[in-house]
Amino acid sequence: MFRLRLLWVGKTQDAYLETGMQTYLRRLKAYAPVECEAVKPSSATDPEQRKHEETERLLRKLDDGQPCVVLDERGDRQTSVALAQWLEQQLPQGWSRLTFVIGGSHGFIREAFPPHVRWLRLSDLTLNHQMIRLVLLEQLYRAFTIIRGEPYHH
Repeated sequence: MFRLRLLWVGKTQDAYLETGMQTYLRRLKAYAPVECEAVKPSSATDPEQRKHEETERLLRKLDDGQPCVVLDERGDRQTSVALAQWLEQQLPQGWSRLTFVIGGSHGFIREAFPPHVRWLRLSDLTLNHQMIRLVLLEQLYRAFTIIRGEPYHH
């Protein structure tokens, strides 16, 4: 069975974000199992060192040969409909899991990721790395409702 996996750095700090995330996780269960996994944030004070350490921790969690989408402000722009179409194309590929990766507050070392990774931006605005978790869950829910022709996206 096709599963979604969301991988990010650190725990969600704000209760309102956690409440919203739980709402969309419940809704998404109707379409696909969803796993959320947090890697330990770096304790380094230097931003570049933090990026290196957190990138390495995230890379160790990736599945070889499985598709991976990394959310980044320099990623490709995508509409909700286009995201749904891309996701629908992934469903019959036989993947066991599709992983979405969200970095920490200082981002990633892009060059460290394998070449098959897809880079995606959810907004031209800069969004907090914890807030983007909620935005991603809502967009995944929206994508599945678009795929099924349900009225959520109008």
